[in-house]
Amino acid sequence: MPRKKKVAICHYRVGRTDGVSLEIKKRKQILEAHGCEVRLIAGPRSETVDYIIDELEWEDGAISTIKENGFVDFGRKDFDDMELADKIFRISDIIERKLEAIYKKEKFDYFLVHNIFCFGGHISAARAFDNIIKKYRISTIVTHHDFYWERKEFRVPRNGFLREYVSTYLPPKNKYLKHVVLSSIAQEQLKKRKGINPVVLPDIFDFSQEVWRKDNFNKGLLDKIGVKKNDLLVLQATRIVPRKGIETAIDFASSLDKRMKNLRGKRLYNNKKINDKSNLVLVLAGYFEDSDRDYYLKLREVAQEKDIKIKFVNGNINAKRSFNNCEKKFSLWDAYVYADLVTFPSIWEGWGNQFIEAVFARKPIVLWEYPVFKKDIKKEGYKFISLGDKLDKPRDNGLSRVPSNNLRKAVKKSEKWLLEPDLNKILERNFNIGKKFHGFKIVEDFLIKELEL
Repeated sequence: MPRKKKVAICHYRVGRTDGVSLEIKKRKQILEAHGCEVRLIAGPRSETVDYIIDELEWEDGAISTIKENGFVDFGRKDFDDMELADKIFRISDIIERKLEAIYKKEKFDYFLVHNIFCFGGHISAARAFDNIIKKYRISTIVTHHDFYWERKEFRVPRNGFLREYVSTYLPPKNKYLKHVVLSSIAQEQLKKRKGINPVVLPDIFDFSQEVWRKDNFNKGLLDKIGVKKNDLLVLQATRIVPRKGIETAIDFASSLDKRMKNLRGKRLYNNKKINDKSNLVLVLAGYFEDSDRDYYLKLREVAQEKDIKIKFVNGNINAKRSFNNCEKKFSLWDAYVYADLVTFPSIWEGWGNQFIEAVFARKPIVLWEYPVFKKDIKKEGYKFISLGDKLDKPRDNGLSRVPSNNLRKAVKKSEKWLLEPDLNKILERNFNIGKKFHGFKIVEDFLIKELEL
């Protein structure tokens, strides 16, 4: 009987509810279904990880200061140029030694590396992985979710050394690497900037799994988060990150809340009865990084100004159902079960995992038409509630906003859709489109070919 192929999937974090973690989980599921042994290698802020390399956490200690000293946007100069280079190489060498020890123990046949060769927030890691891959000639699929040049804060390296470093390693030209991107926009940019022509593999979803339903496990979710069963639940499922445009979700919820009188006494498309005691509640299921706390606080201020009911519920949500110290933790999918409407007003996305989740959950989606959606996803034929594709002048606090006319149109259409008896037919059609273009088979066929499964 032939030996099972061993595959390492590597990222900064795994087992959480961010898009990269979710895509890694899907790849692990596919590989194990084809008889592979899969090991997850990541930093310490991970769950269900096989090997932890502490220095892969980008928010910790010296790594965070490297990021903030390395790019002009952060405005920090704690280190002179020599000190900065020394710290980058020192962290890189530590990661390399630890990764090598793991490789020698496991003797992996393949690496699947996510974001390490493109993310500007932890540039030391890229050199370490490049060195090990070349040293041991490891066939590697590298998936680039977010290039450093796509983020404003990482576009301008501090000095010539940093410019050369990111040019060399983000991503490297290495004959053992097979490059994958999520969109045609990223494909065009990588080809133009680096002369690398990557494969485009969009986000995928397991459309063959059972439909998410109310059951004995999740029946207490609404009580746990303080939402009544007849409240209108608007779900924002993304992480709390500025590029997700969550302030627009708050604007939308506030405007729709003002029209709740038009819904009272009526049944929604999902048979929920809106009564005189029903409130609109905006539920935020995602978490925020330490570096995004200021954004989180600004969102709370906006919600208070708009006087809407908002719930930050990530403390009750994990990537999968669990009990933590006898306390029930619901999955992200449980939150979708109880949602009446999903908001997805992201300003920028590498692809947009939450979009396809809402499609699978058969929920109406309110979204701002971010560039990848406009170019690659919209043409697939989904029906959705649009906030347009233009932004207005930012608020005084720097947060984004969409033109008020676009907001009014989206609210009016949302009200109509919520009361539309035939909406489920539209949502079922969206589901079938998603299944056609974003089922597991797309990535499964690719992995079968590249890993010779």
